[in-house]
Parts: sequence; C-alpha cells; structure tokens
Amino acid sequence: MEDIVKEYEAPKMKCIYCNRTVLGENGMSVDGKGPAHRQCFQADEALRRTFQNLDITALNDQELTELKDLVLGEENYRKRQSGDEDDDVELF
Repeated sequence: MEDIVKEYEAPKMKCIYCNRTVLGENGMSVDGKGPAHRQCFQADEALRRTFQNLDITALNDQELTELKDLVLGEENYRKRQSGDEDDDVELF
C-alpha cells in the first residue's frame, strides 16, 4: 500500500528572472508573467529602462523625441498652474 500512496509535494515557485525558488516576503507576482524575487524584478525594470509599462528602449528616435517634448510641455504646464511665475518658459 505504501508503494501506491505517494506523498504530495507542492510545486515550487521559481523566479522568472533567476529560476531560483521564491519564498516568503522576498517574493512577488509579476502580472502576466509569474513569480519573482523583488530584487530580480527591480533589477530587470532598471536595466530595461521602463516606466509605467512603457518600454523606452522600444521607441525609435522620433518617438523618443516626441515623448521628451510631451514631458517638457507637461512640466511647463504644471509650473504655470502652480503659480511658479519666476521660472522662464523652457523652449524645446
């Protein structure tokens, strides 16, 4: 009977970045990808140069310039809204 009944072993969750076991507070779930260590996730995010799910490295030169213009325009708009009139308007 002992040969028939085997002890159940739960599958181990492996980090999608380093393939080591993810345990405890150090672990997290990456949406649509799987389990990961927090440090592995943060390192991957920094190396891939992403922000709010926008992969900046995937942009071509024209798209990157347009994004930069949008960011500078938004900064200028917020400065004007906050009443910070001492700063010159940045031209780009």
